[in-house]
Amino acid sequence: MGKTLEYQGYIIQSSPQQLAHGEKWQLRIFISLDNHRGVKTREFSADVLYETEQEADIHGIAFGQRLIDGKIEGQSVMGMKTVDRRATPRLRVQFRTTFSSSMNKEGMGVMLDLSSGGCRVESPVPVEPGVLLELRIYAPNVEWPLMIEAANVQWVSGLTFGLAFFRITEAEQERLGQVIEDLTESGEEGDHSV
Repeated sequence: MGKTLEYQGYIIQSSPQQLAHGEKWQLRIFISLDNHRGVKTREFSADVLYETEQEADIHGIAFGQRLIDGKIEGQSVMGMKTVDRRATPRLRVQFRTTFSSSMNKEGMGVMLDLSSGGCRVESPVPVEPGVLLELRIYAPNVEWPLMIEAANVQWVSGLTFGLAFFRITEAEQERLGQVIEDLTESGEEGDHSV
């Protein structure tokens, strides 16, 4: 399932999580902010449990709106307004990338920049803002492509579009972090290509 909503400049994406025993659902949301200096995404969840995925989905979006409005005690999106460039460096790259959506749309493109929270891709295959894509990144010096389970299309401009990473496994997040660290250490800004 997973609803997506734009609200006061933020993107709220609901991604309910079924608990291990499989009876109840916990609301889990991702809130993203794209301020043209990069996309910043944070995950939030609540302890309330719901009977169905749909219930958790609907409450997740409402929870996200209240959170953005500053009505959830102890949780806030205020820190997302300012992006610390050193915390999430956006590196210029040229990596071959493939993507697919749940609507059976598939495509190939070239990743133009990459950070731990998102990327920019150029592709002749048209995509729409708000669509979730599964992404494979063919970075140098990795045995198999990096896999992003879900990346949300934040904006589209001509053949280029920006993605915010929403769902990525811990193992893939570590691999992505390693690729970014290697690129940063190599210091050859501007020519990280495959």
